[in-house]
Amino acid sequence: MHKVRTGRGGHGVVGFHGWSGDHTTFDPLIQKLPEAVSFYSFDLPGCGKSPKPKVWEIRSVARSIAEEVAALGKEKVTLVGSCTGGLMALFVARELLEMGRGGVVGRLVMIDPFAVCPWYFGIFLIPLFGPLMYGVTFANPLGRWITDLFLKERRGSSVSLTESFVRVDHRVSLATLRMFERAGEPEQFRGMDIPVEIIRGEKTFTAVKQAVERWWGVWPEMSVHILVGVGHLPIEEASEAVRKIVFQGLGERKTAKKSRMSSQAARELRELRNELTRGDSVGS
Repeated sequence: MHKVRTGRGGHGVVGFHGWSGDHTTFDPLIQKLPEAVSFYSFDLPGCGKSPKPKVWEIRSVARSIAEEVAALGKEKVTLVGSCTGGLMALFVARELLEMGRGGVVGRLVMIDPFAVCPWYFGIFLIPLFGPLMYGVTFANPLGRWITDLFLKERRGSSVSLTESFVRVDHRVSLATLRMFERAGEPEQFRGMDIPVEIIRGEKTFTAVKQAVERWWGVWPEMSVHILVGVGHLPIEEASEAVRKIVFQGLGERKTAKKSRMSSQAARELRELRNELTRGDSVGS
C-alpha cells in the first residue's frame, strides 16, 4: 500500500483521505509539520498508487490498512480521516483493537465526516441509471463545473469540491462508494474507548451536520470543533486551524531551548566548582 512519510519525529500521525482523494489531501497540513511528528499519508486501496483490494468489503479493507499502520512501529498514533476517510479511520481503529494492537491507537480526529452514505450519493449506485448520473456529474469537465457551481454555498470560494475527480479511476470511485454504503450504522462503534475529536465546517453539508449529532450519540464525551465560514474541505479552507487541532499536544521538540538550559547549567556548575575551589584554598 502506497504511503508517504513526512518528518522524522517520534509521534506518529496517519492520514486517510476521503472519496476521490489520495495522499496529497494532507499536503496543506504537513507544510508546517511539528518537528516531533512523523506524518504518514496513505493512498487507500485502489486510490493513487495503491493497488485495488481483492474484495471491496470495508472490514477486509480496514484490516489490510490496520496491518500497515501496525507495521509502522509506532504507539499512540493519531488517526486522521477526512470525509469518508473518517469512517475508514474508525474501522481501522477497531481492527487494531481486535488484533490486540490497541496500544497503536492514541486518538482519532475526523474531519467533516459522514456517518452513513447520504441518499444523494446512493443515486449513483442505482443499477444502470446510477453510473450514468455519476458520469454526468463527475466524469466530465462541464458536469464538474455545474456541480461546483450548485454547491458553492458548501465550499470556500477558492476551492473545488470536484477537482479531485479529474485524477480518479471512476470504477474505483463507484466501488468505494458502494463499500461505504454497505458499511453499516455508526452505533456499531459504541463502546470503543478512544479519544475522538471532530472538525467540521460551519457551511458543510446537512448530512455531515446530522452525522456529528449521531457521532455524539456514540461518544458523548467527544470534542467538536466548528470552523466558522468554512465548508466541506476544512483542510484546504482553514489549514492553520485544522493543523493546530490535529497536532495539539504534539508540538515541536524544544531542542534549542534544551541546549541553552544545558549551557546555563554548565556555567552554574563551573561557578559552583570555582567557589568550592576558592573556599578550599582559603581554608588551607
